Formats: sequence, C-alpha cells, structure tokens
Amino acid sequence: MSVEFLKKIRNTEKECEKKLKIAESTKQNAIMEAEKVAILKVRDTDIQARLEAEKIIASIKNRVEQEYVKMLNESELENNNLKEIGRAHV
Repeated sequence: MSVEFLKKIRNTEKECEKKLKIAESTKQNAIMEAEKVAILKVRDTDIQARLEAEKIIASIKNRVEQEYVKMLNESELENNNLKEIGRAHV
C-alpha cells in the first residue's frame, strides 16, 4: 500500500470519528431536550389537575354551605311555626 493511500485512510477515519462524536452529542442533546419537555408537560398537567381539583372542592364546599343555610332557614321557619301553633293553643 502506498503512503498516500494510508494517509487517506487515516484522514477518513479521523473524519468518521469526528462525525460520530458530533452525532453522539446531537443524540444526547435530543434526549435531554425530550426529557425536559416531558418533565415540563407532566408538571403542567399536575398543576392543571390540582387547580381543577381545588375548583371542584370549592364548588362542593359552596354547595354544602348553601344546603346547610337552606336547611337552617327551614328549621327556623318550622320552629317559628311550632311556636305560633303553641301560642294559638294557649
């Protein structure tokens, strides 16, 4: 083999090694970016789920409070009616 041919093979090897390093680096960067995007999506989904849960809980608390006030008012009306009936019989 000629010296020129061996030099050409060695230069080709060096170029391939450089390209392989660049490809590996690009691959690692793509993996890291994909992981970052996935983590952000999970975080955003978790935040959204918590906000929705808080809205549902607040709605339930409001409904329970409204029902409690309604029942309390009905109870007071019933007590007033019973007092009126009691006064009417006395």
